[in-house]
Amino acid sequence: MTTDRYEDVITRAYAAILLLVGAILYLSLGYTEMAGSDLWWHIAAGRELFQTGTPWMVDDWSYTARGQDWLNHEWLSDILFFAWVDIFGLHSLVYWKWLVVILAYGLLQWTLWRRTGNALAALFTAGMAAMVAAPFIDMRPHLYTLLCYSILLALAWQRRPARWTLALLFLVWVNLHGGFFFGLMALGILVFPWREFSLVNLRGAVITGLICVAVATLNPSGLKTFLYPLIYAFDESSPYRDLAEWQPPFAPGGIRSPLFFVLMWFPLAGALYLVPAVRRITGIPWEALALTLLTLAMAVTSRRFIPIYGMSLALLLTPLLALGLGVIRTRALQWLLATLLLLYVIMRAQPYPLQAAPAFHYLTAEYSYPADTVDMLLQNGVEGDVFALYNWGGFLHWRSDGQLRVYIDGRADTVYDAPTYLSYKRVLASRPGWIGLVERSGADYFLWPFGKGNGRQKQQELLATGRWTLIYEDSVSWLAARKEAAARTQWRPPAPSPLRSLSRAHFEARQGEVATARALLREVRAVMPWQQRACQWETSLLRQLGAADEAERVLADCLGYFPTRYLR
Repeated sequence: MTTDRYEDVITRAYAAILLLVGAILYLSLGYTEMAGSDLWWHIAAGRELFQTGTPWMVDDWSYTARGQDWLNHEWLSDILFFAWVDIFGLHSLVYWKWLVVILAYGLLQWTLWRRTGNALAALFTAGMAAMVAAPFIDMRPHLYTLLCYSILLALAWQRRPARWTLALLFLVWVNLHGGFFFGLMALGILVFPWREFSLVNLRGAVITGLICVAVATLNPSGLKTFLYPLIYAFDESSPYRDLAEWQPPFAPGGIRSPLFFVLMWFPLAGALYLVPAVRRITGIPWEALALTLLTLAMAVTSRRFIPIYGMSLALLLTPLLALGLGVIRTRALQWLLATLLLLYVIMRAQPYPLQAAPAFHYLTAEYSYPADTVDMLLQNGVEGDVFALYNWGGFLHWRSDGQLRVYIDGRADTVYDAPTYLSYKRVLASRPGWIGLVERSGADYFLWPFGKGNGRQKQQELLATGRWTLIYEDSVSWLAARKEAAARTQWRPPAPSPLRSLSRAHFEARQGEVATARALLREVRAVMPWQQRACQWETSLLRQLGAADEAERVLADCLGYFPTRYLR
């Protein structure tokens, strides 16, 4: 083997080790705990698409918008969600999530390495991008935009890709997630002839862009899919813009990425490209500068754009970091660093489970949904209109397949008008007249959590009218029915299950029957040792009984299944 060939093999092996380091790091960043309420209706929509055999959808899950057109611009994501669940099971969606995250940031790392020639710099900047995005990494179609953006960068950053590859990318992207619109803006920046400007090259870039725009119209809603993100971005009167996830990162509440408040100043590092010595070695990454500024402007407007800002910033910083790390030329030192980084990420990932059930339970906050109550409703064959928490609408769709119709759900303005959402917010806040609003809506049932929107007070006020009857309480929710609706059913309790035992433990604990409650909790944990509420309640009951050491053993056992910050 020649010396050059040997050096090439060693370089590739070194880069492969750092890609492995990156993969483990990205996996460990894919454990964000979030009550991703949209996941449920996406799975249900995939099932609906298979049932109807058409991507043109109308609403049949609500009683407020029933029969109206539904702008489901993420229909292909829904099909993939349901197909995955149907083949591998619901809990296995954690593997889908980790796979997409590793592919998105692994491809970004590979692209940064291939363009700069420095594998270590590529690892650091791709890792930085993943870290700033980590709070937003939940099980939703937006992960496809991160993956498609990485593919776009691999194809078009400082390269001239074949037009058919870009066209194919946007044909898929437009049907996966609304982030395709940003992708078209990024494409315009990437194909612009920054370094070899001429009218011929400019014409070629325009033709490429027009082809991709034309291909993106090949979706069930056509141009409406283009108009939707524009309307959402510029219609300041829309109440849906008040949703926390779309608020600026400086607004209180919602998802927060602390690292963003540091990295938002890092574009200033672009000033280093003004230094002639730096420019001579790295050139000026015009595309990176433009993309970083564009996505920073988007991110300070809405926190949901922070992940794509992190990826764009990596393009800007990698050449500079590669220049600085270029001093590490000794092979032994490079391999020592790679080994230490590999050990670090293995230790970082070690507390997190690869077992699907406990991971899914915490990553989706599965424990916060009214599963036992829904079991009871379905077991009793109940059909009707349910005024439920906004975040629970999708869960009811998934479990009942339209049998339990809701007032509103997370599909937001793709289905519901502004007055419907504003009325829901009045009920959520328990404003004067909220009961009349619920009753005028035509709801047969009212399903609400204990711990949100004045849940206990709502229950008391609703029952005090004399027109509603309390039907059931589980560990997270309570269900009331209009008296005439309640009379239509001979109510039977749900079949024995861990969730039924958890509900009984909740009731016994409220009655002061601590020993009985603890016995029921131990039944739950014998089947589901990671069940969050069973873990927390058993720990709390033991502390009340003065058994602090045993409480700590239970807590340690639970945290051994998933190191959540929500167990104390």
